[in-house]
Amino acid sequence: MCHHFRPEFRSAGHTAAHSISTPYLSAETPMNKKLLSAVVAASLLAPAAAFANPNWEFYGRAHLSVDWLDDGQEDGLNVNSNSSRIGFKANHELTEGLKAIMQVEQEVRYENGAGSWASRDSFIGLQGDFGMLRLGFFDTPLKIVRGQVDMFGDQIGDGRNLTRLRDGYSGGDYDFDTRFRNGIHYQTPKFGNVHVDVHYSTNTDSGITTDNDNDAISIAATYSTSALYLAGAYEVKNETSSDALRFGAKYTAGPFTIAGLAQFATIKDSTLVADQDVTTWGLGGSYALNDKLTLKGQYYWLSADGSDRDANMAVVGLDYRIARPFRLMFAYAATSNDDLARYSMARGGHGAQLAPAAPGENPQGFSVGFRYDF
Repeated sequence: MCHHFRPEFRSAGHTAAHSISTPYLSAETPMNKKLLSAVVAASLLAPAAAFANPNWEFYGRAHLSVDWLDDGQEDGLNVNSNSSRIGFKANHELTEGLKAIMQVEQEVRYENGAGSWASRDSFIGLQGDFGMLRLGFFDTPLKIVRGQVDMFGDQIGDGRNLTRLRDGYSGGDYDFDTRFRNGIHYQTPKFGNVHVDVHYSTNTDSGITTDNDNDAISIAATYSTSALYLAGAYEVKNETSSDALRFGAKYTAGPFTIAGLAQFATIKDSTLVADQDVTTWGLGGSYALNDKLTLKGQYYWLSADGSDRDANMAVVGLDYRIARPFRLMFAYAATSNDDLARYSMARGGHGAQLAPAAPGENPQGFSVGFRYDF
């Protein structure tokens, strides 16, 4: 039964006896003040109670760094927000073994007070014994492979500096570490330790289409246990048929983790070089000195068809986890370019991206960052 509180306002002509005999209490009585307080408290706590439901979750990451960046010609000091985000996710059990899922996530530029709603993984879908089916805007299976083996994700020295390839070739409709617009994604249930992802974009541009000329597909097979991760992925964008095949592996034994990546890409209709085959390799590792300090390092190298188009990137760092949600992060990264290559160490995955290096220059940088996960 729902009980309503209904205060009664009276004129000055009412006698004290009449006031006492009424079944309603004056708003000035102590009991009425308690009821008013209870009503106000209930209305304030109602949203909090909804968020306390285990089917709802608010989460985020604040990741800012102070970076000294040198593009090979000039250098400067910067404050950068590195893929900081806030998000909201929910799930609801529809029937036994079937639930609805949704998520909205946006980037937050803490350093300059900006951000775009639903600019990161945002979707709605179903999950159950059949696997998972989603519609929306989210990472491709190819991108996820790199994220799993990258020791410096969202820092200077992020592996994307040498895997997405767009920056080094300045043009063409390709970016091998991205999210698909207009995405349809199906993930199989696990068969033992293996699952398969199929991600199709009806149109990688914004807006609607009547011909699907800008569609794309990204697929992956993944084997994972608590200690071992193995994955292979293939992605092709049909407008230019630029494609990439990527393999990733990671193994953890006690305080040691070692990870590797191999990518074989073909870039078509580039503004600089047509139909280039580009191979990228990566190797990284980390060692936990204790429950707070972790040393890590990573080396990526790239080999492209033609002369003077190769590059490599080396990065070393230290993570200091003060408490579980908060850490200090230190990193130094440097990229070495051949005469016609123009890769950076602070574009892919970095906040305010450093402009592509001039051909043949060797960018470098040092970063000190705060990261708080909530």
